[in-house]
Amino acid sequence: MSHTHEEWSESNLNHYQSAHSSRTKSERIRNEADTLMANCASKTQRSQQEANNRLGSRIEDCNSWRADLQTELDNNIRENGLLKETKAELEHAIAETERPLRINNECIKNREARISIDLVKDEVENSLEREVENIKTYQQRMQKMLGKVNQQIETNHSMQDKLHADLEHKDMALEIDRDCHEMHNDAIDIKHHDGVEEEDVSGSVPQSWAKFSKNNVEESQAAGRSATRQLRYDVNNLINNAASDMSVHWNKTNRSFTDRISETQDAHRNLKSNLILTKNEIAEMERHIERIKSNIASKDPPLRVAQTRLKKRTRRPDVENCNDFAHNKLLEEVNELHQCIKHLEDKLQEANNVAQELLKNKERLESNIRVKANTLLIDKQKCMSMRRSFPYNVIVTKYF
Repeated sequence: MSHTHEEWSESNLNHYQSAHSSRTKSERIRNEADTLMANCASKTQRSQQEANNRLGSRIEDCNSWRADLQTELDNNIRENGLLKETKAELEHAIAETERPLRINNECIKNREARISIDLVKDEVENSLEREVENIKTYQQRMQKMLGKVNQQIETNHSMQDKLHADLEHKDMALEIDRDCHEMHNDAIDIKHHDGVEEEDVSGSVPQSWAKFSKNNVEESQAAGRSATRQLRYDVNNLINNAASDMSVHWNKTNRSFTDRISETQDAHRNLKSNLILTKNEIAEMERHIERIKSNIASKDPPLRVAQTRLKKRTRRPDVENCNDFAHNKLLEEVNELHQCIKHLEDKLQEANNVAQELLKNKERLESNIRVKANTLLIDKQKCMSMRRSFPYNVIVTKYF
């Protein structure tokens, strides 16, 4: 089939126009691609640089919190170590209370060996009871305080565990972020991880991330170190107050002992003085009784003389047996002698009774002297020999 010249010319024109259009389109696409590639390169570089900067800032933030956590952990461990020393001091102080308590119990037991009238509930016994009550009160308070110390040590350990865990996580995160920060386009260990951008990273946000470590530090400072310092201060005060108050009670009891010993010594001296006087009086009375007996015996010859005279005169004959003045006098003499002997015998009985009373008093005095000597042995030698110094030795360090 043949074509006309016009068709041929039109065909060529179409080819020219189509080629021109393709070239124009190609040039546009090339220009757009160059612009796009330049923009993408610039954007990629800026984005990667910004990511590097963000990673660097994150590393700085993480290092800052890590330093704060490490400082707080070191402070918490140091404070907890001081609390453990305080705990040892408190346990020693509790153990030391057994010494005055043991001596107190020995004194009470010794004083049970008092006898007779001296087995009395005196001020010494009252003081000993108040003393042991005071010691037991402080034992209870210190045991309760020891429970608080143990609980605080556990709290501190819990705080340390939280700080340790936070530090370990910070170290892991820092290692990862440093590795990421040092990563570059020519690194040999980079590769595609399709879909990683779709993974959920919702463990925290920067605010909650910082708040988590901030809470750990603040909790350790308040519930840990601050509470620990206050507790060490309280323990220090309790130990000092216990030592002071128990010493005051100890000294009060010692003064009660001293007063009671002095009172007993006075009674002992007075009893011995009375015993000496009583013994002297017994000797005097014994001599006096002998004198009375001798005096009674001395009345027998005159009585026999008077009675014999009366008897003989009864044999006078008849009228000579006269009731004369001589007879009356002899009768009077006999009556006087009988009366005198009767009075002397009564007085002898009275003297014997008094002598028996003196002997009984002597026995009572000697018995009471033994009672007082026994009491002095117990209070002065057995008890006070143990109480010369307050047996409570504690060493308390400063709480700060």
